[in-house]
Amino acid sequence: MTEPRKKGRPQTDKSTPKGAQALERGLEILQFLANSGGSSSVSVLSEQLGLPLSTTFRLLKVLEQSEFIFQDPQLGWWHIGLQSFTVGATYMNDRDVVSVAGPFMRRLMLLSGETANLAIRNNLDAVLIRQCECQALVRMCAPLGSRLPLHASGAGKALLFPLIEEEMLELVTRSGLQEFTPKTITSINVLKKALEHYQEIGYVIDNEEHALGLNCLAAPIFDRNNSLIAAVSISGPSSRVKEERFVELGELVRDVAADISAALGERQ
Repeated sequence: MTEPRKKGRPQTDKSTPKGAQALERGLEILQFLANSGGSSSVSVLSEQLGLPLSTTFRLLKVLEQSEFIFQDPQLGWWHIGLQSFTVGATYMNDRDVVSVAGPFMRRLMLLSGETANLAIRNNLDAVLIRQCECQALVRMCAPLGSRLPLHASGAGKALLFPLIEEEMLELVTRSGLQEFTPKTITSINVLKKALEHYQEIGYVIDNEEHALGLNCLAAPIFDRNNSLIAAVSISGPSSRVKEERFVELGELVRDVAADISAALGERQ
C-alpha cells in the first residue's frame, strides 16, 4: 500500500518517465537544501516537498552515493556534499568574468575601503557570485549565491538600466516592486526615471533601499560582444558610505566596471 501524497504537492504528469520523475525530485531536494542553509532533516524534507517519508529517504541515499549530499552521523541531518560544490565550481570557472574581475575587485575594495561584490542576473534576481571583503570591523558580508531584488539593490539596478526599456519593464513587472524599507522604490515611473539618470552617470545608487543602514553603489559590466553580463558594486554601512561620498565612490565603481569590461574585450 503506497503512502498518500501530500495535498500541497501537484500531481506529476503520468506521461513523465519514472527516471525523469526521480531526477526532478532529487533536484528539488538539492534546491531545498540550498535554500535552507545547506542542511535539513529527512522529516522536514518530506513534509516541505510533499513526498512520502520512504521515498524521500530513498532519494537521499541515491544522492549520497554520488556525494551530492551527506548525512551527519550524530544528528542524522542531511547536508550539501562535495559533488554539489564541484558542479558549482565548474560553472564558476566557465565564466570569464569571475576570474577576470578578481584583481579589479581587490583594487576597488582597497581604494574604497568597502566590500566589493560581483553579481549576475538569474531570471528575476541578481545573484552574488564573488565577494572581496574589506577589513573594517563593521562591513557588509553575504554568502555567495545570495539573491538580491533587481529594483531595490545596487547590483540589481545596475543589471537593469542598460537594458532596452521594454525588457526592463517586463522584468520589473514580473518580479514586482516589493517594499523592503521605507526608501524602496515601489513605483515603475519613479524607477524608470531613476534608471534614466543612472544611464547618464554610468552607475547606480542604493540608498538604504534594500536594507536600512546599508548603502551600495554599482555599475554594469559588458563582454566582448557588448552584452551586459554582470555588475560590480561596493556596499557598506551608511555611516561610512555617506551621501556626500556617492559621486566619488560611484565614479570609482564605474571606472572599475569599465576596466573589467575592457579586460573582457568590450568594444568601445
